[in-house]
Amino acid sequence: MTMGQRIAQKRKEQNLSQEALGEALGVSRQSISKWESDTSLPEIEKLVALSRLFEVSVGWLLGVEEEQPKESGGSHDELTEEQLKLVEEIVGRYIAAQPKPLSRRRKRVLKGAVIVAALCLTMGLFWLSGQLTKLEDQYNSLQNAVGNISGSVNSQINSIGSRVEEILQAQNSLTADYDAQWTAVDPAAGTATITASAVPKTYREGMTAQFLAECDGEVLTFPAELTEGQTFSAEFDCPLVDSILVSVVFLDGETRETQLLQQFDSLYSMTIPEVDLDDIWALDEAVWQDGTLSIPENILTYRISEGSSYGSAAPAASDSVAAVSEVKVGLFHNRQFVAWGTPIEKPANYHGFEGHSFVKFEAVSIPAKEGDTFCYALVVTDEYGRTTVRGGVENALLPVSETAGEEAQLELIEQGYVGYYQYDDPADWGLTGY
Repeated sequence: MTMGQRIAQKRKEQNLSQEALGEALGVSRQSISKWESDTSLPEIEKLVALSRLFEVSVGWLLGVEEEQPKESGGSHDELTEEQLKLVEEIVGRYIAAQPKPLSRRRKRVLKGAVIVAALCLTMGLFWLSGQLTKLEDQYNSLQNAVGNISGSVNSQINSIGSRVEEILQAQNSLTADYDAQWTAVDPAAGTATITASAVPKTYREGMTAQFLAECDGEVLTFPAELTEGQTFSAEFDCPLVDSILVSVVFLDGETRETQLLQQFDSLYSMTIPEVDLDDIWALDEAVWQDGTLSIPENILTYRISEGSSYGSAAPAASDSVAAVSEVKVGLFHNRQFVAWGTPIEKPANYHGFEGHSFVKFEAVSIPAKEGDTFCYALVVTDEYGRTTVRGGVENALLPVSETAGEEAQLELIEQGYVGYYQYDDPADWGLTGY
């Protein structure tokens, strides 16, 4: 079990939402989501705060020790009530083993016994403090190792990015200057407006130009106007899709030269309202036996976010995000629809979860075989009638070890997120009528 899975498990056990846990720790919901999906690690002080909140050790969160029964807290400098009782028991046993002495001697023996017991307990506390220090040193070493790996990966990414930039610059030999950017998106019309301009490095009288827009495989052509400074420019509308490649074509007699100017990603997705499904551990209690997967009754939550997750990359996108018309949560087997969840009110034992909606799934049994996948997914319809599917945590039936027991022939294993950062066509999930 990873650190993220341990954090998610304890949060679920306490019926806390990611927002509620984030508020308790002074971090954002996104930070909690990244911790639970193991895309980032909590800082040391946050890790300690998690251990106190969940009443588990830091070592358990790190996966270096098993979960221990809860123990009474206490200072290393002062004896707790349990520790005082331990001292009294040691003293009592010590006195009981002594021959009956004079009253004055009994006092000396009692005093000596208390001193001996206190010394033993102090030495034990020092040993425990040393063990905690070692654990902290191990964690620091782990953090340093993770930091070194992260630095190495970032360095390689930067190196690759620099190389790509060099290649693009080398390919830009046809233009002295160029620009291409999207200026507006219209979800209702299903269009994206793009403005583009290009200055040929070598201009000749009679030269013309046109811009090409490749929209998810479809290539559209738009004429360019020659303006001041030998600049060819145009403004045109493209279909609103997630991948648009804009190129310029310089035409000089029979010579035709083409250069890629810009690639636009996720223009369509950023207009879709963002809805997050909290489905970690949703299939953890499912049982496979005799070719049937039995999934017990389940309660899931989802939350409609304000704005778009692409807002930082596309500042104007927030004005184009559509409103939600309908949200359904479905159970899918091999990405084929099985059952819908029923909307319910917030259960009394759930804490936090402000802004969340709740759905209940009845227990269900599904014929299944090794390699089959299962997941819950959101089916979101916006104000323009566009319906998209956003998958959650995908689980696959995989073989387990022979030592798992005769009854447990297969188990449900988490594989990852299905389309978690994109919205899919309902037809790809076996849904019709959308």
